[in-house]
Amino acid sequence: MTQGSRLTGSTCLLAIGVLLASSACAQTTQSRKHAAAPPVSGPLTRIVGVVKDASTGLLIQQAIASYGDQTTNTNANGEFVLNLPTGSPVTVTVQNTAFQPLQQTVTAQSGGRYDFPMTSLPSVTIKTKTNETHIVDVGTAKFETFLQFGGGVASDTGNFCKQDGSEFKPAKTDISRIIGPAVPVSDTTCCQGASVMSANLEMKSGAKLLVYFKDSCTGNSVAFVGREKSTGTYLSFLFSDIAEVDFP
Repeated sequence: MTQGSRLTGSTCLLAIGVLLASSACAQTTQSRKHAAAPPVSGPLTRIVGVVKDASTGLLIQQAIASYGDQTTNTNANGEFVLNLPTGSPVTVTVQNTAFQPLQQTVTAQSGGRYDFPMTSLPSVTIKTKTNETHIVDVGTAKFETFLQFGGGVASDTGNFCKQDGSEFKPAKTDISRIIGPAVPVSDTTCCQGASVMSANLEMKSGAKLLVYFKDSCTGNSVAFVGREKSTGTYLSFLFSDIAEVDFP
């Protein structure tokens, strides 16, 4: 056998090997794609899901429910509608920023109505001086300053000063409780020539202190905002209207 024929034989074997490897890769890819697809074949059944807080039973608005290429939001009654394969167990995913993501198996039957209980993430409780209680998720709970000339600035950190005039900027995760309602006082060390809003702070360290809202010294309004868990609505409360804020 000549050197040329040896090279030709090796090249052929190499080409056959590449062809077989490519074919195996394509089959594997197709297999993976097929395995990832939800079982949507067969007749579909319309089901109603009801999303609730597992601990309180409160209905959850603005939760996102999905199956396959279907995605929908819950309404004011915590309900969503999906079309699922009849009689086949499938997984429905429900998400909301205030709760742990939920994956639940559903075997759809005609007229089916199914509960989806979600486990709450840590919450902040806001109590107003008119005896209202609102529970917001800790991720969206923020201090907010409403500027005199429009707009607002929100922060996870409070902007205070102490009675000795020193700045104090604790993260919300370090605060145990804010006790109000905040009231205007005159304090020359913190705010010269104007009144400033004050309230009491309790820290997770155990410290208790009177603080002044520095942003209110220039005439801005100071508030606390957050997304209410039961409704999915963003709420804002002036500190002058807040009796207490309890942190997790």
